[in-house]
Parts: sequence; C-alpha cells; structure tokens
Amino acid sequence: MDIPRIYIFDFNNVALTVVFSIITSMIAVEFSRQVKRQTDRKRRNMVFYSLLLALTFWLTHLFVIISAGVPFSTSNFYLYFILFFGICGIGSYAALHLAQRDIANTSQYIFTSVLIGTSIIVADYGAFSIIFKDAIDVQPVLLAFSYLFILVTAFSLLRFLMQITNEDIYEFVRKYKYTGCVFGGMALAGIPYILLTSIVAAPEGAGKYAFIAPFIFMAAANLLFMLVPDIFGERLIMKNVQSHLSLFNHNPDAVFRVDLKGNILNVNKEAAELTGYSASELAGLHFIQLIDRSEEEKMIKEYFMKVLSGETKVIETSLKKGDLTSANVRITAVRIIVKDKVVGVFGIVRDITEKKRADKLIEYLAYHDELTNLPNRRNLEKVMSGLFIKGENFALIYLDFDRFKRINDTFGHSFGDKILMEIGKKLTEVIPENCLIARIGGDEFAILAPGPCKPEVIASNVVKAFQSPIFAEGMEFLITASIGISSFPGDANDLELILKYADMAMYKAKENGSNHFQFFDKSMIDQSLNKFELENDLRNAINNNVLTVFYQPKYNASTNEITGAEALARWKHHLHGMIPPGVFIPIAEEANLIVPLERLIIRQVFEQLVKWRELGYEVPRTSINISIIHFYQEDFVTFMEQALKEFNLKGDMIEIEVTESIMIKKEDSINAQLQALRRIGIEVSIDDFGTGYSSLSYLSKLSVDRLKIDQSFISDSQENREIISTIVSMANNLKLKVIAEGVETKSQIDLLKSLGCLEVQGYFYSPPLPSTKYEAMMNKSPQLHVID
Repeated sequence: MDIPRIYIFDFNNVALTVVFSIITSMIAVEFSRQVKRQTDRKRRNMVFYSLLLALTFWLTHLFVIISAGVPFSTSNFYLYFILFFGICGIGSYAALHLAQRDIANTSQYIFTSVLIGTSIIVADYGAFSIIFKDAIDVQPVLLAFSYLFILVTAFSLLRFLMQITNEDIYEFVRKYKYTGCVFGGMALAGIPYILLTSIVAAPEGAGKYAFIAPFIFMAAANLLFMLVPDIFGERLIMKNVQSHLSLFNHNPDAVFRVDLKGNILNVNKEAAELTGYSASELAGLHFIQLIDRSEEEKMIKEYFMKVLSGETKVIETSLKKGDLTSANVRITAVRIIVKDKVVGVFGIVRDITEKKRADKLIEYLAYHDELTNLPNRRNLEKVMSGLFIKGENFALIYLDFDRFKRINDTFGHSFGDKILMEIGKKLTEVIPENCLIARIGGDEFAILAPGPCKPEVIASNVVKAFQSPIFAEGMEFLITASIGISSFPGDANDLELILKYADMAMYKAKENGSNHFQFFDKSMIDQSLNKFELENDLRNAINNNVLTVFYQPKYNASTNEITGAEALARWKHHLHGMIPPGVFIPIAEEANLIVPLERLIIRQVFEQLVKWRELGYEVPRTSINISIIHFYQEDFVTFMEQALKEFNLKGDMIEIEVTESIMIKKEDSINAQLQALRRIGIEVSIDDFGTGYSSLSYLSKLSVDRLKIDQSFISDSQENREIISTIVSMANNLKLKVIAEGVETKSQIDLLKSLGCLEVQGYFYSPPLPSTKYEAMMNKSPQLHVID
C-alpha cells in the first residue's frame, strides 16, 4: 500500500489546529493571571491548571494527527496519551510557576525556556514515534532546526506570559494579550508540523522542497510572536518610566534623588520651591549642605547609612533654605535598587513647619490659660511633679479673689475676663521670676514657690499689691485676695493633698475675714467641708427653714444709743456647727440659691419684727442685705410688698443694703425698683461704699438714702482719713445719711466723730447677736422703751 504524501496536509484540519492552539494560548494566559491573583494557600490550583493545559495541548495534537493523513496505530494510544499528557503537564507547571515572578533570574529564565522547549519536542517526538511508528524516518538536520525553532517559541512564550501575568492594568494589556495569543497560538500550532517533517520520511512524488512549507510558516509565526513581547515590553518600560516620573515630578512632597555618596542627582519642582534653589543649583550638592544645624549632621549621616543598609525610617530635622531661613522637615528615605543592586536613595521631604508651629500652639494652649496666658492647672501639676520626683522642697500659694463673683454677676463674664487679665498682670509684676504663677480656674490662682522662696513674703506682697485698685474700662475696682499656703514635704508627700491643703488654708483665710493669708494647719482637716455636700445641705436647710438670723446693732457714736440693726444670715450645720457666711454665701451664689436664701431671711426678719411689736418694743429700722441677682428677678418689688402686707408691717421699719455695683448694669430698670421700694417706705443703703466701682457719678441719679463706708477704709482709718472725709462731705452735700462699718477701736470712733460720721457699726459696740440677745440690748437701750 502506498504511503500518503505527508507534506500535503489537510487545510481544514490545519486551520482547526491553529484555532485550537490560539484558544489554548488564551486559556494559558488567563490561568496564569488567576494564579497571580490568588493567595499562596490557593496556588495549589496551579497543578489543576497545568493538567488542563496539558489536556488542551493533547487535543490540539489530535487535529495534527488527523490532518497529517498518515495511518496511525491505535494499539499504543494509551501509552501515547500518558507520555504526551505527563510531559506537557510538567512543562505547563514550570511555565505557570515562573510566570508569577516579577523579575526572573536570567539563568532561571533560560533554564525554564529550555525545559519547556525540550518537553515539547520530547512529548511530540515520543508521541509521533508511537502513533506513526511505521513511517518514522528521522532527519537529524531538520530535527535540529525544529528544536531551535521550538526553543525560540518557548523563549517568546515564557517572556510574553510573564509580562501579561505581572501587569496589573488590565485595559493596558488587553489588546496585547489577544495579539500575543493569536501569534503565539500560530507558533505553537506550527511546532508539531515541523516535527512531523523531521521524523517522517518524505514519500515518492513529493516536491523536492515541500518540507520547507511548515518551517516557513513556523518562522513567520515566530517572527510575529517575537515582536509582541518586544513591543509590549517597550510599552511596559515606557509606562513604568512615566509612572516613575509622575511619582517623582508630581509628588506633593519634595523629592531628592542622591547617589551612594549623598550627592544630589536631581530633584522635583517641589524640592526647588522648598529649598529656594533651582534644580540646577541643587544638582551636585551634598545633602548635608542643606542641613541647617551643624549638630544634626552626624545624626543625618548615620540615618543615611542605615537607609543604605535597608532600614527605612522617618527623621525630622531643620532644612536650610536659599533665603537663609529654615524649615522644619520630615524626611522619608528609601533605597533605589536596580537588578538587586543599591544605586542610590530617594529622599521624600515634607515641610512640617506649619505643623510644628501648630503643635507648639496646641502644646502651649494645653499648658496655658487662654485668657491670661499664665500657666494652667495642668502646667502647675507638671512642674510640681518634676519637683516632687527630684525631691525638692516647694510651697504652694493658693489665691481666691474676694468680690470677683459680684463683679462677674454685675458686669457679665466678658467684663469679668478683663478683670482676670488685670489680676494676672498684677500677679506677674509682684511674683519673683523663679516662681510659677498659674490660673487654676475662675478667680482662683496658684503660685508655686521653690525652696529658697519665702511663701509668707510672697503672700504679703500679693495682699499689699491688691490694696490698690484695679482699673478696667475707665473704672476702678478694689479686689482683695484670700490666700492659703501649703508646703512639700512639710504638709504632705502627695501632690493632690498639697493642692487640697492649700485650698483648705485659703478657705480658712476667707472665713477669717479675707484679705490675708493663712498657712495650712493639720487641724483644718477636721474642719474642712466638702463643698458639694455643703451645697446639698444648704439647699435642704433653705427648704426646711433651718437658717437663723443674727442682728448687729448700729449706734449713734455721740449718744451711744441703738439706731438700728443689720440682719445677718447664720447657719448652724447639724455636723459641722456654725458655718461662716464667707463660706455658705458664695456657695449659695454659685448654686443659684441666693434668691431663696434671701427671701427666707426676709420672711424671718419680718416674723421677728412682728413678735417684737407684739411684745411692745419700738424696734428701730432693720437692714437686710440684698444681692444684685435679686434685682434681676421681675417679682422682687412685688414680693416685698406682699410680704409687708402679709405680716402687717410698714416699709419704714425696713432698710435694704445693696452694693454700689448695682447701678453699673441695667441702670434705669434697677433705679425704678429702688424708687418703688422707697415709695413704700423702705430705705436703701449702699453697702461697701468706696471699694472701687467708681460710681460716684451715679449718686445724683440713684434713689438711695444712706452710704455705708466699707470696713477696709476704717481698719486703716488714719491712712484713709482723707477718703473718709470726702465720702462724708459728699454724702452731706447730696443730703444722704452715712454710716461706717467695721468699727473696732476708740480711736476709730473719735476720728469718725471728728469727721462728722456719727452712725457706726462694729465690734467696738457689739458683734452680731442672736435675736434674744439683741432683744435684751433693745430693752436696756435708753432710746427704746416698752409701750404700756
């Protein structure tokens, strides 16, 4: 039987072989990209993909066998399948495995390509030897050429597969993938045909050069296939270069590229703007020349060497600019590695000058009072902790300013803030430089005096300094300080206790009349009261009507006769005994209890006046202290009228005492209330007159009857003689009565009498008394008598 002409292949089956081979190429690319996207744990699928690829190669070769038109043996079909399938599976696995690498080692690349090419020729040669065993006639020269063609295909195939697998921008690779799969599929399809011409003898009648056709097809396909990785590779290189340049040129931070010696090679636009030098001026400079502080050079050099060794860190330093200014910068440096070799360093430099400035401001605000710019409580505690750790002695001087709340309530918080600023300035002027002044909150300040300082001297200077008025917006205010002092380690070894004990001492000073200082004493611990508990107890005391009223008589200094009395609230606590007014009155003001407290006192006074009247006493006018807050209640005058009517009393039995600050705010409204009170017979007295509210100009407009000279002038009456004389003279000219409070000595009485102030009040005559004792004094007074 004649052997068919092997070089005249069936065109339809050849076309199917090419198509199927192209499909196989596309499947191989997709499998490789899927493996790349999977985690290491899931890459066991690569074995499965390799077997599928081996199966597609085998199916492709079936079309080759059919298209050859050569009788083939079916007896060894299973052996052919196992041999071909196994070798193709190994080759596919090797190709997929190497394709996952971003940069392949050259030797590995060559080895894998040779392995793939060898596996193809071995698989095809073995398969064809088994299937076409009767027609085998090996042509060594053609076989060698076939092997070379197959190696070329393997190199191109592996290169293309690696490029497609490791490129992430899919839209960019799509057209190259399809083009490469078509030409690659054609090259793969030509492999079995050139092998057939190399191992099967040419029959008689075949053309002399008929064997060249498969090789021409293979050469053309390889040539086209080789162009795809080349063109694709160039595009990849261009894309990567452009990406690199984009990252370099359009980076919002300054980027410097330096060589291994630290010399600047090139910079981006932001680097030029940051330094103030042009790119050409920077090129060739050593980066150390841009470091502003010489003491940081060693640190920067060490940092550079660590970066070269593979350590990536962030460092902050100061950069010297072209205009001789400096900028705070944060540097992130990374090595430049080309083919596993370090060739330089990229320095990414960010200007953090504004951030540093903001951080400093934030830190400043965290440790300073925004209003006075003095250190705050956190700062104070930090410095105290530092002294505590070092074991250094210090004293803590705690200050609370009397009458400040009254100013705040009268003028508002914004005006109160201005007073606090002036207080801060005055403290700064009188406190030694080695002491720390801090505003704790509200009107409370603290002075931290280290060991050498004498706290009593500092406290005395503060008291003396605040004997002079403070000026704000054209007005003057006399604000005195209550001061408490504790010490470390004398009083305690605990910082919280030091603060607490100084606070206790300050409240003790306030109880004892304010305007002086008090050292902490252990006995204060038992006397200390919890302000929150005290607030609750005070609220209950008001609600349960358990406060009492004491009366301090007022006298005519010439006749020594009682002319009236001032009603004063007193509170006997069920645990702590008598609570000083200097303690519970401020608590009442802070807790919004002052109005119900004062109304309770008013009703108690009215009730007591009724009892004395029923006993037949002619009771002189009784004065009651009314806070400025009370005048902001719309029903105040109505309340007084209804209370008088309820107890069947006349207004001429009552006097109300208000501070002179009452007229600074809402002048017309408050003056209208004062006029309404006077119309029903109630007299109005200005308490604490002359303490610095500069309200003398209001007296001509003010509906008042009496001025009460503040005790601060009386305590130093000889020094304040001219002030007292002026007040008395002014009162007489305005046809106002005048009374002096806080009178304690005979010399003070004599001076007041000589100046024309005859009505007085103070401990010289009598302290505040319970109602029963005041009643007894009224009974003895020659001015008073019992009605028959």
